[in-house]
Amino acid sequence: YNNKNKDYLENKNRISIIKDNLENNGTVNSNVKRILNNPRLSGINDVFGNILEIDSKYSKALEVSISGTKNFVIVDNQNDAKEAINFLKCNNLGRATFFPLSIIKPKGIDYETISILENELDYLGVLSDYVRYNEKYRNIVLNQLGNIVVVRNIDVGNKISKLINNRYRIVTLDGEVIHVGGSVTGGSLNVTVSPISLKNELNDLVSKNNSYEISLNELIKNIDEISQKVIKIEDDLYQEKGNTIRINELISSNQRMLDNKKKELENNELELSNLDHLENNSLLKEEEEVTRCYYAKKEEKDLLNKDINNLNKEISGLNIVYYHDILELEAMERVNNTDLKNKEKNLKELEIEVSKMDFKLDNNLNILNSDYEITYEKARDEYLLDIPLDEARREVNSYKNKLKNIGMVNILSIEEFEEVNTRYEFLTSQRTDLFNAKDTLYSIIDEMDQVMQEDFLKTFNELEVEFKRVFKELFKGGTATLKLTDPSNVLETGVDIIASPPGKSLKAISLLSGGEKTLTAISLLFAILNIRKVPFCIFDEVEAALDESNVDVFGHYLDNYKNKTQFLLITHKKRTMEYAKTLYGITMQESGVSKLVSVKLENN
Repeated sequence: YNNKNKDYLENKNRISIIKDNLENNGTVNSNVKRILNNPRLSGINDVFGNILEIDSKYSKALEVSISGTKNFVIVDNQNDAKEAINFLKCNNLGRATFFPLSIIKPKGIDYETISILENELDYLGVLSDYVRYNEKYRNIVLNQLGNIVVVRNIDVGNKISKLINNRYRIVTLDGEVIHVGGSVTGGSLNVTVSPISLKNELNDLVSKNNSYEISLNELIKNIDEISQKVIKIEDDLYQEKGNTIRINELISSNQRMLDNKKKELENNELELSNLDHLENNSLLKEEEEVTRCYYAKKEEKDLLNKDINNLNKEISGLNIVYYHDILELEAMERVNNTDLKNKEKNLKELEIEVSKMDFKLDNNLNILNSDYEITYEKARDEYLLDIPLDEARREVNSYKNKLKNIGMVNILSIEEFEEVNTRYEFLTSQRTDLFNAKDTLYSIIDEMDQVMQEDFLKTFNELEVEFKRVFKELFKGGTATLKLTDPSNVLETGVDIIASPPGKSLKAISLLSGGEKTLTAISLLFAILNIRKVPFCIFDEVEAALDESNVDVFGHYLDNYKNKTQFLLITHKKRTMEYAKTLYGITMQESGVSKLVSVKLENN
């Protein structure tokens, strides 16, 4: 009983731990667990490993098949996966992989390969056929497991892999894997905790505990029956002992009476002998008195003999009456003694159990006194159990395991706490300063954004007016304007250039010729320079796509910046060079030796 009860309680505790592990995703990575436990994320279902169940015979095959994907998160769609990825990225929590239900497509094995496999005796099937899961996840399960072949051992796997030209992954019951292409993975499996192994262990433990519970109930029932029988036998034995004692006392009393009568008879006979002696010696003075005494004693002797005979008859009658009862009682006593020995043996075993329970009770009282510094009466009166006993035991076992995992008490923890607390307070103050600085920076950024919006809009309005004027001047007519693509979001808006040269009605700048596009861009550059004066500007072949007439327009417009802005023009066009004040050229008179040549144009 004790061994079974111990195994039952240990299994029950293990079941509680496994259930807690499965419910709290104890086998899942911390970053994935944060996603599962974040209520703000929508469309999160579960990790791939948690949705699968399989018989223990195929558990190794399944575990090696999903070893890389068991912690992949199943989500409803791509947007849900995007939100979860942003959450990980913003909080610097690492990476995770997602299975969107809306786009994952199932995979399978083609009919030709299936027909080849079905002819092999040791071919067991497709892994997805052995897995139990919610039909909601069918596409994901088939996508990951629908094209994995299950075989009995590695020899069969190698044979089948050759038959199907290494087109599909093959896994054995012991966990060896033959990959697509023919590479093989095998050896001893690392002992890791996975949802699959935990679920199989949980099912085995629940089955064992059910059988233990039935056996324990039967043992308790038998112990109760034996206890009742022991009590009844003890009562019967007590009554029989009482009857025996009473009979023995009656026999002893009668025997004592008989002995007393015999002593009186002997005394009387002695006195009669003395009287006869006196008579023989002719003591006449006392003859009459002695004679009278003689006859009195003789009469008394007769009466005593009569009483003795009566007592002997009574004793004989009692012996006859109680002889059979005594025999029956003695026989019953022998039987009862045998039963009593058995019951006493069982009683001793129960007394041992009681002693163990007393010891356990004393130990618990000592623990209650030493660890919690309270008495049993105080615990009974002030700490009432308001939850079921089994649930309370589960919680206590859970707390004990947590305490065990915490480890031994560190007697230096107070000093360490002071150091850590000082460090914590310092970091907290630093954190507060950082948050305050962050708020200040955000406030400054908001102010800067406001200033930037105002300055940008002001500059944009000025540029739009100036761009129209410069465009008309360079193109000798036409219309041009600038527009914001998103006026409601000034800081992130784009700018559309709308230009229409004279004589053309174009709705998109992409319809302009290369020269027209270039001149439009130059118009925008000159407009910017007009509203924001700069002392120095570099142009790198900005007029390369212009013809000579437009180059003249470009060159003449540069004269507007004399004594305002100095331009450095990089160009290959001779027409543009005519408008320069100084020319700088690079020549190579000797191979590998560059030389700078400058020419100052007097006309300019």
